[in-house]
Amino acid sequence: MNSLWPIVIGGILPAIFWGIAAIFQKQSAMSATGSAVYLIVFGAACALAGLVAALIWRPAPWSIEGLGFAATAGACFALGTGLISFALFAYGVPVSKLAPIWSCNVLVTLAIGALYLGEASEINTLKLAAGTLLILSGALLVNSA
Repeated sequence: MNSLWPIVIGGILPAIFWGIAAIFQKQSAMSATGSAVYLIVFGAACALAGLVAALIWRPAPWSIEGLGFAATAGACFALGTGLISFALFAYGVPVSKLAPIWSCNVLVTLAIGALYLGEASEINTLKLAAGTLLILSGALLVNSA
């Protein structure tokens, strides 16, 4: 397998799909769908996608630990998604103003991965500092556009 494929499959395509999803999330809010209903329908779509994936990929056996981690990830994702939906619905915030801010989630993931998962030894501190400054500068610049 070409070393580019994991980047395309696990990075570029999710970024495209999440970008498109944000537009439909805004459209849902503009169509008077509250954040609770949005989360229910969003969750049902995710569950359906999981069932299809299970049929195609034949998932590994389940473990209690793995299910706990998946549930925690789902709860965190639902909280973030619900808050975004609420801000879009209740305050009419432009999605173009929120997207640069929530895209800084990579910094949270990086920090937790370094500390909690012990991946700090794999990180070049100078590049990390430069990348963090660029991400924050870019988010501020795009948000003020």
